[in-house]
Amino acid sequence: MHIDDFGTRMKHYENAFRHHLPGRMPVLIRIDGCHFHTFTKGMNKPFDEPLIHVFWETCKYLAQNIMGCKLAYHQSDEISILLTNYDKLTTASWFENNLQKIVSVAASMATAKFNEEICNVYPDRPLATFDARAWVLPQDEVTNYFLWRQMDATKNSISMVAQANFPHHELQGLDGSALQEKLFSEKALNWNDLPAWQKRGACIVKKEFLKGTAVRRRWEADLDTPVFSQDRDYINRFVYLDREKGV
Repeated sequence: MHIDDFGTRMKHYENAFRHHLPGRMPVLIRIDGCHFHTFTKGMNKPFDEPLIHVFWETCKYLAQNIMGCKLAYHQSDEISILLTNYDKLTTASWFENNLQKIVSVAASMATAKFNEEICNVYPDRPLATFDARAWVLPQDEVTNYFLWRQMDATKNSISMVAQANFPHHELQGLDGSALQEKLFSEKALNWNDLPAWQKRGACIVKKEFLKGTAVRRRWEADLDTPVFSQDRDYINRFVYLDREKGV
């Protein structure tokens, strides 16, 4: 058998499982930490600030290096990334929307950068690992996706604060409102007074800053990320670029 024919046959097997996301639609990538309950054992509860900053640095790295990234959102041990590929008629997609490439490279980048950063603050921790998934959404559903993840962040935040202040058996059967009431009445702790990033996560967006007399832009964590149900334009401004530019 000729070597080229042999290689072609092998490529047929490989290509049968080579899937591509549809073009010119918003792409969502969600990257999750694997077994992070074990990884974070012994860290400060309910919010370990060095760990959070490591996640933000990881988000910045991903946003800067993933083509078409418009924003990243961090909560708990997960990162959600919004990509668009329709800014112009000639705009290309990251890895031509090859699904296997997107998820494998995104997970690899997150794992490498996170471990580089975490070693600076927790040098004795085992290495962390991340998985990733990616899909497309209709434009009108993108803000709803981030709202869904933000609602999960809020639920997690209330639970974590409660668990840091009460034994498990005292919290069984209590919903979010009851947990907040218990925190306030028994610990004089008003969950609503926590910083926004502790209550609902944070977006990483490009912000302008002055360098001398020049205006520059860099990826930074928005510590006042709003409630998306109250400010849908916060996400929508990154989604509806085609309507603004007619492309």
